[in-house]
Amino acid sequence: MGGDFGIWDGGEWEGHVLHLLQAEHGAHNVQKVPAKHLGDSGLDFICLYKRLVYQCYAVQEPIDVASRADKQKTKITTDIGKFCDPSGGAAAILKNEKIKRWILAVPLHDSKAVVEHAATKAAEVRAKKLPYVDDDFQIIIQDQETFDADTWNYRMLLRKRIRPVVPEPTDNDVAAISDGDQTLAVNLRTKMVKRVPDPSELEDVVDDLLRVFLHSENTKDALRFMAPDAYEDVVRLISERLRRLRLGSRRLVGDPLDAEIDSLKTAILSAVPNLDPGTADTIALGAVSDWLMRCPLRLD
Repeated sequence: MGGDFGIWDGGEWEGHVLHLLQAEHGAHNVQKVPAKHLGDSGLDFICLYKRLVYQCYAVQEPIDVASRADKQKTKITTDIGKFCDPSGGAAAILKNEKIKRWILAVPLHDSKAVVEHAATKAAEVRAKKLPYVDDDFQIIIQDQETFDADTWNYRMLLRKRIRPVVPEPTDNDVAAISDGDQTLAVNLRTKMVKRVPDPSELEDVVDDLLRVFLHSENTKDALRFMAPDAYEDVVRLISERLRRLRLGSRRLVGDPLDAEIDSLKTAILSAVPNLDPGTADTIALGAVSDWLMRCPLRLD
């Protein structure tokens, strides 16, 4: 993991750390302390069963090592002051606990000067004999190297979310594809008539399916330019699924559309986990619409 720690703003880093802590300690063992109302009292997250508190901090990068260290030391001094305030929020929240570690979570920790400063401040805290502080209280600094590598890499992958922005098809776009190949709309009516027997409602459904198909195709085109590898994975999955449908049973049972859409969306997100779920949903919807138009599948 070394090297690529990234550039973070404070809110994004705090959210990232929350997910890392939930993965490490369990979601039910991590308490967030919101700062919006009355401040955060020198702590962002509490893990009571291990008697740990976390404070998140991301400096504005790029910055040199010495300047980063100075900012991190200042952060420790400021927030430990809040933590030790007997009239502050930390004292009220932690009054029945004995906190063993106050942890500064940062994207990059690369100076022993910060460790030395943390040790000095920890000794000052222990000397105060605060009722919510353990006799073995320490201040430590954690960065990406401290967290589980698989969890970190997964969260970083999600951070690079692929989300192409594609406008909805217009009425003219839908009319063009319907008029250009009238068999597509005919196939949709034939497949959907038992599901939607009302003629006027059926036409609305056919229009929606054509619209979804166009939106899906446009989304895949955008994905091809934005993330070619992801595009190839998605197209391969759709082709494989269609091949199985053609070679296997031509009859879909149960609630076929919902099941097929959900199954395809799950497969797409499994292959491309950083693809935006809404994008995966659009592509899956469009693929199933395409199959209904072009393949000899029955819905009964």
